[in-house]
Amino acid sequence: MDKKKIRNDIILIAILLFIAIGGLIPLLLLQKKDNLTAKIYVQNDLVETIDLSKKEDKYYYVNGTHTRLRIHTHDGAIAVLEGNCPHHDCEKMGYVNTTNRPIVCAYNAVYIEIVGSSYSDVEVG
Repeated sequence: MDKKKIRNDIILIAILLFIAIGGLIPLLLLQKKDNLTAKIYVQNDLVETIDLSKKEDKYYYVNGTHTRLRIHTHDGAIAVLEGNCPHHDCEKMGYVNTTNRPIVCAYNAVYIEIVGSSYSDVEVG
């Protein structure tokens, strides 16, 4: 093989890796881990809001479109422990304690969004 072609391939791979890593850095910097709230939606309707900053060890039950989900909060994180859905993707997500990482059970039309408070959310006075 031509050494010039191998060198050009290595440069191209390095540039692509640099771009990919550069794209992940803003996502990692923007995620929050403090003052989190979990919002649980069923078919785009908000059914439960949970303050994760309390770090409670508590179970919640949400009726999805097909089955009931058992949701657990522990140490500021939230997880779906039991979904009775075909692929169990929501259960495989495990405990989530950062923004930018929702838990979705498409089978039951359940979406758990983790949001963090920002300065605009804090009341002054």
